[in-house]
Amino acid sequence: MRNLFLALLVANIVFLLWTRWVDHPRDAVPAAPTSASVPPLELSEVPAAPPPPAPPVPAAHCRSIGPFADAASAGSAADTLRSHGLQPRTRNVESSVPDGYWVYVEDLKDTASRRKVIAALNAAGMKDAAAMDEAERVSVGVFSDQRHAVHRAEQVQELGFKPTLSVHQRLTSMPWLDMDLKTSDQDPTPESSGLSGKALEAIRVIDCPVKAGVG
Repeated sequence: MRNLFLALLVANIVFLLWTRWVDHPRDAVPAAPTSASVPPLELSEVPAAPPPPAPPVPAAHCRSIGPFADAASAGSAADTLRSHGLQPRTRNVESSVPDGYWVYVEDLKDTASRRKVIAALNAAGMKDAAAMDEAERVSVGVFSDQRHAVHRAEQVQELGFKPTLSVHQRLTSMPWLDMDLKTSDQDPTPESSGLSGKALEAIRVIDCPVKAGVG
């Protein structure tokens, strides 16, 4: 009887321990709840760094060489400058150039005065006298050399008139060559045109004219 009692007691104790410690473990950690509103994480891509800026293009400046006597000499100079790596372009400019010596009588205010002077000059053998009504003058000739012009002025003076001797100018179109140069380029010189002698004496290098509306 005693043994039966002890066996039942041990069985009750074992059952009690099983229901308390095995069937409901004390240290179990509940699983974290999941939320349907949280999207799955994705690895974002880091944007690539922009390429470095291109180096600035050196600023250019324009230089002009001239004037040339005619298109042929300008073309020859352009060929020489191209052989030096430059790219000239032609620009024609209206210019006054000396083409002789001019003798005239001025301050003739009316037509009658001009006709009187012409008649006296014609009678002395100076048949090339001509009235310039708008300028109130009488032209007595244009000469290619100064010596002949001085002689004509003396003839006019002997007739009692007061002659004027001046350099005669004529309007002509003269070519120039314009070139855009980088800061690393050397400025052209008159000698770089390839001309020589008297043709070189008139050549100079200046800044190109500013275009209308620029600056």
